[in-house]
Amino acid sequence: MEIFERYVCEAEAEASKERGLQPRPRHERQPKWIGELGSINPKTLGKRKNYTHKLEMYTMAGTREWLKLFETKPANEPGRYEIPADRVAEFNQKIQHLKVTKL
Repeated sequence: MEIFERYVCEAEAEASKERGLQPRPRHERQPKWIGELGSINPKTLGKRKNYTHKLEMYTMAGTREWLKLFETKPANEPGRYEIPADRVAEFNQKIQHLKVTKL
């Protein structure tokens, strides 16, 4: 099992609880960014009101290797991965358990 995290607003957290990662309204073509557990400092992400919840995604073995297929900034942001918008549904199929925590 491999664990990844993403910091989100309350609305995205609620939408993700049941269905996995979801596109932001009017941003359906934008990629989703996730990180290995502990690789993201939520204090550096921007406005605090936009990052009120933490998603922990427990995924199938091999997910990290799959994510590396889409890496665009491996040297700049180690441990962080871009999921292209058209591959989010495929990533969601790899999630075995999703935990939502309010910060």
